[in-house]
Amino acid sequence: MGSTARRTFLILRQHPLLLSAPWLVVSAAGFIVTRIVQQILNRLYPLVSLHTMPAAGYAAQDAAASNNMIASFIRMVAIDSILILESAFKVIVLALMVLMIKQLATHGVDTFSAALERLRNIPSVAGILLKFFAIVLLLNFAATLVAELPVILYVPLSMSMNMSPHFPPRWVVVLSADLGTLLFVLCVMPFFLRLVFRLQRPSASGQETPIGLLPRAMIYGALVIGLQVALGLLMRPMQKPLGITPTMGALIGQSLIGLLTNLVASLPTIACVVAIALMVMDTEEPVTDGEPA
Repeated sequence: MGSTARRTFLILRQHPLLLSAPWLVVSAAGFIVTRIVQQILNRLYPLVSLHTMPAAGYAAQDAAASNNMIASFIRMVAIDSILILESAFKVIVLALMVLMIKQLATHGVDTFSAALERLRNIPSVAGILLKFFAIVLLLNFAATLVAELPVILYVPLSMSMNMSPHFPPRWVVVLSADLGTLLFVLCVMPFFLRLVFRLQRPSASGQETPIGLLPRAMIYGALVIGLQVALGLLMRPMQKPLGITPTMGALIGQSLIGLLTNLVASLPTIACVVAIALMVMDTEEPVTDGEPA
C-alpha cells in the first residue's frame, strides 16, 4: 500500500490539472446548477409556514399544507434530476481518468482528447458505462434509505423513551449521512474494480478481477470518507447559517464557500481513483521502484 500511495502522490504532483480538472469541473457545475435551481424554485414555489397563519382557518391551512407538499415534491424531483445527470457525467469522467492514469504511468504523457478517443475504441463501452451507472444509482438509493432510517426512527424512539417528540439534532443527521456514504462506497467498490479492470484490459473482459485487490480498495474508500469528513469539519466554521431573507451578498458568499468546500472534499476521491487504477494496473504490469511513475 505504501508504494501505491507514493506513486499516487507522485503522479498527482506531476499531472494535477489533467487528472483532477475533469472531476472538479463536473462537481462545480453540478453544485452551481443545483444552487441556481434551488433559488428559482424558492421564488416559484415558496414554502408557507403554517405557524404564521393560525387565524386563517382550517381550509386555508389545508390549502397551504397541500401547496407545501407540491412544492416539496417539485424541489425533490428537480434536485434529484440534477444529481442523476451529474452522476452520469462523473461515470464518464471516471472512465477517462482510469485511461489517463494508465497512459501517464506508462508513457508519462497524455491528453484529454486522446483518452476520449481511446474510450470510444473500447468494445461495448456504452453498455459497460451504462451498466455501472445503473448500479451506482441503485446502490446510492439503497444506501440513502439505510442512512435515513436513524433519522426517521428518532421521533418514535424519543416518544418510546417518554420524551417529547422532536427532530433529531444536527449531529445525528450528519453522522447518518456520512455512514450512508461509507456504505455506498464499500458496496460500489467491487463494481468499480471490475470497471477499471475492463477499461484497462478491454481484450480480457471475460476475466474477473483478482480477489486480493478488493480489501485494499475498500480500505482506500474508507480512508477517503474519513478525509472528507475531516475536511468538512475543518471548513464548517466558514459556513454560517443564513437568515430567513438573506441578502444577495450573504447568499453569494455562502454559495462560494459551499462550492469551495465541495471541491476540497472531492480531492480525496480523485486520489482514491488514481490509487485504485494504479493498483489494478500493477497486477498486469508491475512497476518497480526504479521505474518512473
